[in-house]
Amino acid sequence: MNSSIAPSPAGKRGRNSSVILTDRLCEKRVSMRTKFYDRRCPGLYVSITTAGVATFSFKFTDRQTGKQRTGWLGVYNPETFTVEDARNKVYGLKGMGGEALAETFRDQKAAKAKRGKTVSDIIDERITWMKTPVKKPDGEMRPRLESWENTASHLDRFIRPRLGKKPAMEVTKHDIATLSNDIVAGKFGKPSVSNARHMRKAASGLFNWAAEAGRDYVTASPCVNLPKLDPEHPRTRVLSEDEIRTFWHGLDPRRSPL
Repeated sequence: MNSSIAPSPAGKRGRNSSVILTDRLCEKRVSMRTKFYDRRCPGLYVSITTAGVATFSFKFTDRQTGKQRTGWLGVYNPETFTVEDARNKVYGLKGMGGEALAETFRDQKAAKAKRGKTVSDIIDERITWMKTPVKKPDGEMRPRLESWENTASHLDRFIRPRLGKKPAMEVTKHDIATLSNDIVAGKFGKPSVSNARHMRKAASGLFNWAAEAGRDYVTASPCVNLPKLDPEHPRTRVLSEDEIRTFWHGLDPRRSPL
């Protein structure tokens, strides 16, 4: 490791919570925000919230300035960012040298502000983005997503009431799955598999958009590995003879009041 960089001591509290980090530990449920420092990779620690979100960070001391710094690494995801991925990232950072490492984390304050955006914040930005007029292939100016009103309706009716105040970074696939189940169960009006499907599509578009480079409001979409929804069956009801008779009479121009 470069001589100008040293892992920061975890302190008394940190030593007491020093463990060998594992993916299973990152999925641990806690009653209050808890930090665990990694014995195998000094400076690496994971912070777990009561919502079940595990975030990796790297604490180090820049010996050139004597100041302690903390670099945010990412949110635990069993498929895309595991404990081993976090360790490898720290090993790479340690090899950069003090000045380069500090430069890497110079935008941490701005990044933290992005990660602090709530779901309502990103819904508002998403709707504005969708309805912004852009030039289409035919040369006309129309909304970027011409069906934006339908998508906005699903965001406002289902996602905002349940998750609006929650930091977007902390939304999990369990939140999306629970919301989906509640829609199907009728907790948002009439039970509807169709509405749950539309909500999932709107949520997927929202979080994929929020994770794009330049926004980085979330590191990955929580709309993954969701339980499959039950298939929607076509209606089997047929018209009665009286309904058919009324229907045909309505089609007869001689019986039309016009």
